[in-house]
Amino acid sequence: MTPKQKAFADHYLECGNASEAARLAGYSKKNAGNIGSENLEKPEISAYIRERMAQQDAARVASADEVLRFYTSVMRGEVSDQFGLEAALAERLKAADALMKRHAAGDERNRSTLEKLDAMLKEFADAVNECADAEADRVCP
Repeated sequence: MTPKQKAFADHYLECGNASEAARLAGYSKKNAGNIGSENLEKPEISAYIRERMAQQDAARVASADEVLRFYTSVMRGEVSDQFGLEAALAERLKAADALMKRHAAGDERNRSTLEKLDAMLKEFADAVNECADAEADRVCP
């Protein structure tokens, strides 16, 4: 991608208008509309725009770890409200409850997985025992 095309893509991310982005990137006003449309159809430019939009969206939305860190900070009383006061005990308890629900959900998924693995191991052991019994019957009449 050329520097001009990158500038077009960056301006397009800001304004959302292909003609305006082309003009701001340095293309002629006369051809800005056509060039803007053409640039949006180019795979390299459209991929860059999609990637940057995904990065912007990810930056706007809190990750699960970020939420857990926030709940932990509230629970520990490390977060103050808009007046500089510590979080009330009720709010700290709500944060602790939210954290425990998260951990319980993880434990439930782990328990389910372990139960499935146990069942599979039992089936495998039973199959091995059956084969051993069948082999013993063949070898020892």
